Amino acid sequence: MTSAPPAVEKVLARLTAAPKYRDVHPETIADLVRWEARATTDPAELERLVRARLHKVAALHLLTARPAALRKTLDRADLADPQARREWCRQVLAGHFSSAERLPDLDAFYPALFGLVPPPRTVADLACALNPFSLPWLREVSDARYVGYDFNSTFVALGNAFLSRAYPGNEVRHSDVLGGDSEVTADVALLLKTYHCMEGRRPGAGLALVDRLACRHVVVSFPTRAMNGRAAVFVPRHVAELAELARDRGWSWSRATLDTEDLVAIGKG
Repeated sequence: MTSAPPAVEKVLARLTAAPKYRDVHPETIADLVRWEARATTDPAELERLVRARLHKVAALHLLTARPAALRKTLDRADLADPQARREWCRQVLAGHFSSAERLPDLDAFYPALFGLVPPPRTVADLACALNPFSLPWLREVSDARYVGYDFNSTFVALGNAFLSRAYPGNEVRHSDVLGGDSEVTADVALLLKTYHCMEGRRPGAGLALVDRLACRHVVVSFPTRAMNGRAAVFVPRHVAELAELARDRGWSWSRATLDTEDLVAIGKG
C-alpha cells in the first residue's frame, strides 16, 4: 500500500486536531485533503485550500442556534404531549437555515414526499442535520423506521438525544455517506437539499451516491430559491442529471414541487 505524501499527512493531522473541526467526521476531512492534494504538494497551500472547502462543506454558518442551548431546551422540553412536541420541534427546526426554509411547507412536505414512493418500512435520511426533529410530521404519514446519517457529531448527538426520548428504536449515525466504506440500506433514501452540496464538494459525488445506494427508492430535493432569495438556477442542471441517470438505468422517475422545495423520486425497482 502506498503511503500518503508528507503534505497530506501533515495537513490531515493538523485539521483533525483543530477544535473548529472536532465535530466533523475524520473521513470527511481526509476526503477533502486527498481531493485538494491533486492540485498542490505544498502543505501551507494545501491547508488553505482544504480549510476553504471545509467552510463550505461543513456549513457551520447554517446552524443559527447554539447546540448547547438546543440540548438544554431538549432536556426541559415536554415531549409527551403531541402538540407541545410539535411546537417545540418547529422551534428547533428554525435553528438551521435549511430546515427553517421548509417550515412554510412542513405540513404538506411528507404527504408530498411519500406520495412519490410506495409505503416504506425503513427510511435513511442522508446528511440529516436537524431533520430528525421533523419526525412528528413524518409520523403522520409513515411508521417507517428512521435512520439519519450525518458527518457532524453535534447533529448526531442532538438527534439521538431527541429520538431516544420521543421515538425509541430510531437513530442517527455518525457517518460520511460519501465515504467508500459507508453502506446505506433502506426502502427509501432521502437526500434533502444536500445533493447539490455534495456536487459542490466533489463533482459527480452526488450522482454517484444516488447510483450506488442499495435502496429501492431515492428521493432527492432541491430548494426552489437560493440563499439570496433568487431562483435556484443550479437546480435544472442537477434534475437533468438525475433524469438521465434514471433513463440509462431503466429506473422510474417522478416529481413533486412545493413552494419552497422541489422533490425528485427515483425508483430502482
